[in-house]
Amino acid sequence: MYTQILETAIGERQSQTASSEAQVLSELSRCRVRMNSNLFNRGADWASTALANQIAFDVALIEFARTLGIACNPEAFEQPEARRAELGRELASRGFCLDELDPKAWSALEQS
Repeated sequence: MYTQILETAIGERQSQTASSEAQVLSELSRCRVRMNSNLFNRGADWASTALANQIAFDVALIEFARTLGIACNPEAFEQPEARRAELGRELASRGFCLDELDPKAWSALEQS
C-alpha cells in the first residue's frame, strides 16, 4: 500500500516543472525536518500527518537520488526505513549526509 501511495505522489510530482539539484536538495532537507518533527507530535491526526510527511520525504529522496544518477523507484520502498537507510549510505558515499542537511543553507543556495 505504501509503495502505491508513493508511486502516485511521484507521478504527481513529475508532472510539475523540473527542479535543479539545489532545489531538490532544499526540498529534501525541508521534508526531513517535517518528518522528524512529527516524531513527538501525538495530536489527533498525528498518524495521517506522519504518513504525509514520510511520503513527501521519500518523494524528495527519490528525486534527489535520481538527479545524482542513482537508480531508484518506489517499489523498493516496501520497507521504507530500510530503503531510506540504503539510499542514505549511497548518498553519503557521494558526499551527501542526510543527517547533516541544513534547510536554511540549502534554501539560500536555491535562491542564488
